[in-house]
Amino acid sequence: MTQDQDPEQIRDDIEQTQRELSADVDALTTKLSPQRVVHDRIQRARTAVGSMKQRVTGGAAQKASADGGTAAPAADAATGTVASAKGTVSSATSSAAKTAGTVTAAAVRGLKANPVAAALIAFGAGWLLAALLPSPVRRSERRTE
Repeated sequence: MTQDQDPEQIRDDIEQTQRELSADVDALTTKLSPQRVVHDRIQRARTAVGSMKQRVTGGAAQKASADGGTAAPAADAATGTVASAKGTVSSATSSAAKTAGTVTAAAVRGLKANPVAAALIAFGAGWLLAALLPSPVRRSERRTE
């Protein structure tokens, strides 16, 4: 810390850093919540199934018009395959949602059983994040150089 820096400026820098850290932690918490992860995986699976269905049925429809309608059985088989894949993805996402719920419940039980351990872990994570962020003192020293 330099002597020419006003204590009020130092307080403002500390408060700004705390706000930024709080926003970063909130963003990480939101992004890594089990419900969000499951939702993102479900959306990716739905998108993949939709794209596969479009490729299969779109290609079969184009082939049917080129063949004069002889590709209809192939289109029906492709539709059945897509429906089967959709069922498989649906059961996988359901299983993932149940697993996420189980993990969340286990984490809550662990927090209730060991609040001191949870507090120490939170303190350590905060300390790690604080170590990764640039220090306001270091920033002010860089400005004066």
